[in-house]
Amino acid sequence: MKKSLVALATLAAATGAFAQSPNARAGAGSNVEIFGVIDMAAIKINANGAGGITRLDGSGRNESSRLGFRGVEDLGGGKAAAFWLEMGMNFADGTGQNTTVNNTSAGDRFAMTQTTTPVVPTGTLNARQGLTFNRASTVSLIDKDLGELRVGRDYNPTFWNMTVFDPFGTVGVGSAVNVIGGPLAPLGIQAFPPGAAYPLVRTSNSIGWLSQNMNGFRAQVQYALSQQGTDCVTPNTAVNGNTCWGANGDGKLMAYRLTYTSGPLTLAAASSTTQYGNVATNAAPNIAGATGPAFANTAAYRGDYTVTNFAAAYVMGATRFTFQSGNQTNEATAGNAPERKLSNTHLGVAHTMGATTLKASINTAKRSDGAAIGTNGEDGAKAKQIAVGAVYDLSKRTALYGTYSKADLTAGPVTGGALRANLAWAGPALAANASNSAKGIDIGIRHRF
Repeated sequence: MKKSLVALATLAAATGAFAQSPNARAGAGSNVEIFGVIDMAAIKINANGAGGITRLDGSGRNESSRLGFRGVEDLGGGKAAAFWLEMGMNFADGTGQNTTVNNTSAGDRFAMTQTTTPVVPTGTLNARQGLTFNRASTVSLIDKDLGELRVGRDYNPTFWNMTVFDPFGTVGVGSAVNVIGGPLAPLGIQAFPPGAAYPLVRTSNSIGWLSQNMNGFRAQVQYALSQQGTDCVTPNTAVNGNTCWGANGDGKLMAYRLTYTSGPLTLAAASSTTQYGNVATNAAPNIAGATGPAFANTAAYRGDYTVTNFAAAYVMGATRFTFQSGNQTNEATAGNAPERKLSNTHLGVAHTMGATTLKASINTAKRSDGAAIGTNGEDGAKAKQIAVGAVYDLSKRTALYGTYSKADLTAGPVTGGALRANLAWAGPALAANASNSAKGIDIGIRHRF
């Protein structure tokens, strides 16, 4: 039984049940495991013209801080059942990370203006959801020949190409998502679910299939339900006593990923499309006694939001080279308005020398909106981030690390916007064609358990 269990755990790792994060490790011989990462860092971020901030961050700047539970059960005949529950944590203050109810922005950061008495505080109340399994909450059936059927909140297949091929693992000031992320960055905020309406990183209410290894090839398919009523037309409304987080069809997703590994070479291609209607997806219904939207994130998409990307890695001795190129597109308004588009490119390298790993990357992105679209036109806006870092392993589980990055942003000729770089420390608003820069540094310790 134990040998069979270990074999199925290995299969789960291969198909993805034990690969919810790039640094996850399969349990050996135990059908239930508690696991996690505690990552603490002192960070300093400065944006020209806007001062800066120095603080302690426990959410993870080398690896995302987390606490999780996972397990696999041998069902016999080469079959198994598995589960994965994983929550993001900020160990500096003990708080959990928010999650989204569906693939609109419902369930994200509260920000309401109170009208009740007493008003404490007046204005904006930034609330948290407590501990949530925002990073993953899935249950799976696994077959050694047919692969894995996985249901729940899971990673979007296109995000794997962003994070697996980023030497900084899409965390900290060196993260590729500082340039790729946000509502069609570079002038948007560098935030992702939880934090934005579209499922750039994780998909709620998903049904997915992951294949076994087929001569170096692996495939993944993911589908997510809309979760909106058929009578829903306008977001932030109630129809026949039912709440409409969005219009009918909002948040429906279809995604694919194909990888190929042969010796030192790995190739991957992925695409995902999330459906949004012609009515802007508001954040959520108002809270009783509050004015304005119940949720801060009201910036929303109309029309389909599509991500496509291609990635490659090549290992040469102790050095791993990475490349990633992608596009994000979104229909900006109803009808035949031009699409907003973000194109990005990533180059990275990681070199290991004994207990030390040196890292470097460059990420660039450019907006091409096709035309000025009201105050949101950012056609021609560009962003570039250069990052370097080092990790020193004190043991197999504990490491010290440091990362430095510099981000530059240039507004397009149509309109400017606010520079937000290195995980959302904002600089001053930019005029058309104006440029600005920001710098960031992380110094921390990471421990896996």
